[in-house]
Amino acid sequence: MSKMDFSDVWRVVLIYVLMLVVGVAIVAKVVVIQTVDREELLESARKADIRVVKVPAVRGNIFSKNGTLLATTIPVFDVYFDPVAVPEDRFKEDIDKLSDSLAKMLKAHTKSQYVNMFSKARNNNKRYVKIAKKLKIEEYERIKTFPIFKERLGNGFISEKQLVRERPYGDIAMRVIGYVNYNDTLKPVMVGLEGAYDTCLSGKDGLQMRRRINGGRFIDVPSSTNITPRNGKDIYTSIDAKIQDVAEEALRRCLAENEALQGCVIMMDVKSGFIEVMASLKYNEKKKKYEESYNFAIAENVEPGSTFKAITMTALLENDPNFNIDRVLNLGKTGKMKFHNRIMTDSHVVGEGVPTVKQCFWESSNIAFGYLTTEAFEDNPQKFIDLIYKTKINEPLNLDIKGEGKPYIKSTTSRLWSKVSLPWMSIGYEETVTPITLLTYYNAIANNGRMVKPQFVKEIRRGNEVVRRFDTIVINEQIASPRTIKTLQGLLRGVVENGTAKLLSKCAFSVAGKTGTAQIASNGKYNKKNYTASFVGYFPADDPKYTCIVVISNPMGGKYYGASVSAPVFKEIAEKVYATELGIKDETSSYPANADKYTKATMAYYEDVNDYCTMAGVRMVDADLSSEWVKVSPSKNGGVTIQSIDLDNEVVPDMTGMNVMDAVYLLESMGWKVGFSGRGLVESQSVKAGTKLEKGGIIVLKLK
Repeated sequence: MSKMDFSDVWRVVLIYVLMLVVGVAIVAKVVVIQTVDREELLESARKADIRVVKVPAVRGNIFSKNGTLLATTIPVFDVYFDPVAVPEDRFKEDIDKLSDSLAKMLKAHTKSQYVNMFSKARNNNKRYVKIAKKLKIEEYERIKTFPIFKERLGNGFISEKQLVRERPYGDIAMRVIGYVNYNDTLKPVMVGLEGAYDTCLSGKDGLQMRRRINGGRFIDVPSSTNITPRNGKDIYTSIDAKIQDVAEEALRRCLAENEALQGCVIMMDVKSGFIEVMASLKYNEKKKKYEESYNFAIAENVEPGSTFKAITMTALLENDPNFNIDRVLNLGKTGKMKFHNRIMTDSHVVGEGVPTVKQCFWESSNIAFGYLTTEAFEDNPQKFIDLIYKTKINEPLNLDIKGEGKPYIKSTTSRLWSKVSLPWMSIGYEETVTPITLLTYYNAIANNGRMVKPQFVKEIRRGNEVVRRFDTIVINEQIASPRTIKTLQGLLRGVVENGTAKLLSKCAFSVAGKTGTAQIASNGKYNKKNYTASFVGYFPADDPKYTCIVVISNPMGGKYYGASVSAPVFKEIAEKVYATELGIKDETSSYPANADKYTKATMAYYEDVNDYCTMAGVRMVDADLSSEWVKVSPSKNGGVTIQSIDLDNEVVPDMTGMNVMDAVYLLESMGWKVGFSGRGLVESQSVKAGTKLEKGGIIVLKLK
């Protein structure tokens, strides 16, 4: 090989090495820019015509158990006008028309006031005149069609998009859904599921570099500093929105009729422990109305009163395998009994003074339980406490939602223990538990002794992908022996059939449960003016599906017993659930058909239509059905006509008349985003039916 050949090779090698060094240097510089120099460069950009802005991630949705929206994120727009950017001839020709349109739509100023404001701003070279804040998308789209704004160039139209949280069903399940408030950066306020699952709902914000252009506006520009936001995950809860609405209205009506301070309703699936209803309402003196300002259901420790007698009965049965509920007690006809110089009374004499134990449970005799508990445990009261602790009712539930109250069931080692503690604890005094804790105990009885943890979230998803699925969590495999549980189930059913809750025997299905009425202590003393009224039970008693508790605090309307105050709320909710969900074949009901259900043509889910018509006795006239979604309309000959609908995934369907839950589910499953205004059935939609719309497009529904 010649010298020239060697020099050529070295020249190639040298060039290659130089290119490699330059490449490494470039990569190193990029790394330095992204790490060491990042903040300095971003700060410099902010001070110049280039700035880096945060691109907020879209917060995940919260869904009901049926996949309908309870909370979502929608875009709103702040709109400004740059009158300087508009050509002179167009400004003079159309400013009156623009001002007139704004005055009619926004009603913030008159036409002449808008004209003067825009003209003055133009003369003073003011380029950022506020038009409106937080416009919803339908308002935003409308304002863009106004004179001047509708022009493609030189329109002076400036908008800034924000993302805000929206609850399509208003205040329904407000404390369960909750909220997050970051205004206090040192300690953000975290409430309900929004707070408990904030990390997965919030996602991760991105960054976008923007450059100033003529007119003072900024546009997005490519940059190595840009970071795409990662949107939050979706939460699928166990809340049943329809029954939640029924429960809240029943509770609100009960509180108002009884002039009560506050109250709550919780309904729990027996086998799984998932909460399907939770409502807490408290009277707001300033607003003169009941609202969900405080989660009474999980936070308030109350003396349970007679509902605690099921727990006392558990201890009595577990203590003595030969305990006989048919034993006759000689209680006398005074309805009173003294325990260590303190008198305990009954509201009425049970069994003419010689009742059986089971009669005392059915009719909630205080003196019988004080007597039986003293008889069994006076020599060893700690055994009574230990048997209660064995069930784990004294332990916190460790709920996902923050603010849970801790049960207080004192031991004999407590400095507050006295000689009368044993009989008074047996009837639900000198101890406190939250409504959800008491519900969990009764749910264990319905569940054949298996105590499961109350939960609110079934799944976490990213799009259609299930990221996490929540299974049933067992707190205590067996709170008591099978014999004890079977006895308790019979006693609780007897309360409804023969005792204080006979109102519920009128239901078309079997119910088991216990009433409770407890005096509220004020300044360490009890009085006969302030009470807590409650009912807790399950249905159908033969094959329990749901456990429900109703607690009403401080009713002042003349009634204060759990049987007359709380049990009617339980009845209303249970009957609604039975009519719409359970449909036990062996039991009959007399629910009237809703004649207004399908009086107008509308789209609906076929299975819902079929279930309704079957339950209500409405005749269906149907075509060859081959689709999940159908068109329903009144039939000329009575009943309803249903026809199949072939949905085109690119064409927006007609949502008029649909309930919002079905409408949102359908549109989102077809790939579009949905916004709302109002409440109820769909009255109109921002994108006309039959329009082709790209996936990811936004459709706003106006509800009645």
